[in-house]
Amino acid sequence: MEEKIKNKNIIEIIYQGEEKILDEKIKQANKKIRNQIKEVNVKELLEDTANASELEKTFERIEENYSIRIAEYNKEFYKQGFIDGIQLMMNCLNG
Repeated sequence: MEEKIKNKNIIEIIYQGEEKILDEKIKQANKKIRNQIKEVNVKELLEDTANASELEKTFERIEENYSIRIAEYNKEFYKQGFIDGIQLMMNCLNG
């Protein structure tokens, strides 16, 4: 059981080493989909610019929260993909 935990720590270290590469790939993917993302101009939606400014800040916080959430999901998917890849190689070598 302790060996599994040790292996997960190794996977975390490997992920951290690849994090910059993954971030660059995400930036490239964002460039590809940029024209598919619908821009929202809050100030055009509201006549009262004071409310529009507050609403815009709220939207920015929501976007930041989702970015944090997505980054964490990607991290877990990467780690699980790495584990699955190693298990597949071991299965191929053993059988």
